[in-house]
Amino acid sequence: MRISPIDPDKLDPDQKTIYDRIAGGPRGQVRGPYHAFLLHAGVCEGVERMGHYLRFAAKLPGNIRELAILVVGRHWRAEFEWFAHAPIAIREGVSEDVVAALEAGGDPDFSDETEAAVYAFVQSLLKTGRVDDAMYADMRGRLGEDGIVELMGIIGHYTGVAMALNTFEIVPPDGERPSFADG
Repeated sequence: MRISPIDPDKLDPDQKTIYDRIAGGPRGQVRGPYHAFLLHAGVCEGVERMGHYLRFAAKLPGNIRELAILVVGRHWRAEFEWFAHAPIAIREGVSEDVVAALEAGGDPDFSDETEAAVYAFVQSLLKTGRVDDAMYADMRGRLGEDGIVELMGIIGHYTGVAMALNTFEIVPPDGERPSFADG
């Protein structure tokens, strides 16, 4: 890691308020990208609120949310993002076979049509920066336009998280790192 882990006793009042909110909330601890984001209280404030909403208050089902996060994490080869979210994805109903295929860099075989459509949507947006009309219409039928906004929010938010993790070289503990085939 390029930066030191956060020492709560050395935080200024703004940083300490955010730190305490994260540690006392559903995350239960301050780890991963928050070691970087807390270096800038204003940025951390916005990132934490968006992340909290997307993880704990949004409408998309957990399997869809976590699948999108894994696709983003795999795309950016953000090891900590993968480490944190692969177990959550499985708990939320994404199959272990899908998670394993993503980790290996392959296209998973989905038994759930909505998961397959979300995977294609996220992949298209990450690889080309666009989704075509047919894909948009399909996703609107599956998730609604507000669901598409939420999905875009997940993709954008977790891309930012991946950038922080990769910039500051925040990785999982030894023995917990994913085996990304191309990384």
